[in-house]
Amino acid sequence: MQPNEPSHEPSVPVERPRRVRHKRKRPKFGLLFGLLIVICLAIAGMAPRMAQDRKLDESVQESKSQVTTVTTVKLQMTPGESEVTLPSNLQAINTTTINARTSGYVRKRYVDIGSKVKAGDVLAEIESPEVDQQVMQSQAQVANAQAAVGQAQANYSRSLASTSGARSDYVRYQANLEGAKADLSHLHARYSQAQSAVDVAQARLIQAQKKLDGMRAELERAKVERHLAEVTLKRWKELEKSDAVSGQDVDEKQSIYDASMTRVTAAQADVNSSEADVQAAQQTVRGARADVLAASADITSGEQRIQAAKAAIGTSQANIDAALAASRASQSEIVAAQATVASNESAVRRYAAVQSFEKVVAPFAGVITARNVDEGDLVGATSGGSGASDQLSTVTKTGLFGLARTDTIRAQANVPEDAVGLIRNGQRAEITTREYQGKVFVGQVFNVSGALDATSRTLLVEASIPNPLGLLKPGMYGQIRFVGAKTASIVRIPANTLIFDAKGTRVAVVGQDNTVHFVTVKVGRDYGKELEILNGLHGDEILITNPDETLEEGQKVKPVAKPL
Repeated sequence: MQPNEPSHEPSVPVERPRRVRHKRKRPKFGLLFGLLIVICLAIAGMAPRMAQDRKLDESVQESKSQVTTVTTVKLQMTPGESEVTLPSNLQAINTTTINARTSGYVRKRYVDIGSKVKAGDVLAEIESPEVDQQVMQSQAQVANAQAAVGQAQANYSRSLASTSGARSDYVRYQANLEGAKADLSHLHARYSQAQSAVDVAQARLIQAQKKLDGMRAELERAKVERHLAEVTLKRWKELEKSDAVSGQDVDEKQSIYDASMTRVTAAQADVNSSEADVQAAQQTVRGARADVLAASADITSGEQRIQAAKAAIGTSQANIDAALAASRASQSEIVAAQATVASNESAVRRYAAVQSFEKVVAPFAGVITARNVDEGDLVGATSGGSGASDQLSTVTKTGLFGLARTDTIRAQANVPEDAVGLIRNGQRAEITTREYQGKVFVGQVFNVSGALDATSRTLLVEASIPNPLGLLKPGMYGQIRFVGAKTASIVRIPANTLIFDAKGTRVAVVGQDNTVHFVTVKVGRDYGKELEILNGLHGDEILITNPDETLEEGQKVKPVAKPL
C-alpha cells in the first residue's frame, strides 16, 4: 500500500500547508549559511593585517630603542621693525585748476604745457571792455559823490555863518532893547521934570504978577532976551525931538527962557502992573505943559521902540533856530554824501579787483600741466573748483590752465587694515619706481586718513617726497615702503620647522635631555623663508627642521646644529 500513498496525497487538502512550511525553512537556512561564509572570509582577511600590525609595532619599538639624528636650529630674538611695502600713486604736492574770474576774450597767452612758472607770473591776459567801462563809470560816480560832499560842506559853512549872523543880530537887538529901556527911563524922568516945571511956572506967574510994576524999565531988554531965549529954546527943542541934544540941555535953555520971561514979566509988571507978569507966567505954564505933552509923546515912542526891539529879538531867535536846523540838515547831507562816496569807492575797488583779474596769474610756483585755451577764445567767469576731482587724475580738462607744484611729490597708498597700526605721521617712507631702477626716493608720511574705506578696508596714507630735480612725475606708479622705528623683539622661525596636521600648528622642540616636545604656536606675519611667532615660544628654543612624521612626543633624538 505504500506505493499507492503518493497517488492519494494530492487529493488530501491538509498536505498543502505542509509544503508551505517546508518552503519557509529553506531561506532561513541559506541566510545563516551566508553569514557563516562572510565571517570566515573576514577572519581570513584580518589575519594578515594583524600580522602586519604586530610587525609594525615591533618595528616601532625597535625604532624607539634607536636614537634618531635630526637637524636643529637655535632660535634667537629678532629686533622688531614695522615696515610695509605697498603700491603707490604719485601726485603733485599741490595742484589747481586756474579759472577765469572775468569774462572776455583771451588777448595774450604767455605759457604752454610744461612751462615752469613762479608765483605771481602772468599766464594770460583777458580783454574785458565791459569791466573797464564799469571801472570808469564807478570812478565818475565817486567824483560826483565827492562833489556832493563839497557842496554839503559849503552849505554847512553857510548855515554856520547864518547862525553866527543871527546870533550877532540877537545880541544887537538885545542891546537895542536895553537902550530903549534906558531911554524910556530917561523920558519918564523928563516927564517928571516937565511936571515940576509946570509947578514952577505957576509959582513964577504969581511972582511975576507981584513984580510986574517994577520991571517996566527993563521991559524992552527983557523982551529981546526973551525973544532970543525963545528962539534958542525952540531950536533946542527941535533938536531934542531928533535926540540931537539931551534933555538937560533943553532944560537949561528952558531955564534961560524962563529967566527972560521972568525979567519980561518983571519989566511988564513995572510997565503994565501985574498983567504982563501974569501973561508971561501963563505963557510959561503953557510951555511947561507943552513939555509935559512932548515928554509923554516921547515915552510912547520909547515904549514902541521897546516893543520893536522885542519883536526883532524874537525874529533873530527864529533866525538862529532856522540856521541851526539848516546846519543839522547840512551835516546830515555831508554824512549821506560821504556814505555815497564810500559806497562808490567800494564799487571802484570791486570793479578794479575784477579788472585786475584780466591778468591771470599763477597762485604758486610750479609747472603747467594743462592748457585749455588759446588766444582769441571767449572765456567766462567761473568759481568752479579744480577739475582734477579724481585722485588718479593729474591733468585737468576744465578751466584755463592746470598748474602743479612738483618740487615735492605726494605719494598715496592704501594701507591694509592689519598694517594700519604701523603707520604714523613723520614716519620714513621710501619710493622706488620702474623708471629709475635702483634709485630710492626718501620722504616721510604727512597725512594719515582718519577713517578706513568701507569698501576696500584700507587706510589712505600720503607721504611727501622731495623732488628737486623733477625726476618723479605726477601720475607715475611706484612702490612705497613705510619704515618704522624699532619695536619690541619678536620670535622668528624658519618656515621648514612648522608642522601642520590635525593637531594644529606646531613645532618640534628639542629639550635639554634631547627629547622631542611638540609645542603649539600661533603664527603672525609671513616673511617668506621665516615666520613670525606671536605666542608659544620664548626665542631661545632649539627647533627641528623638516621634522619627520615618525617623531613622537618624548622621543630621544640626536640633534645636529644648523645655523639659523
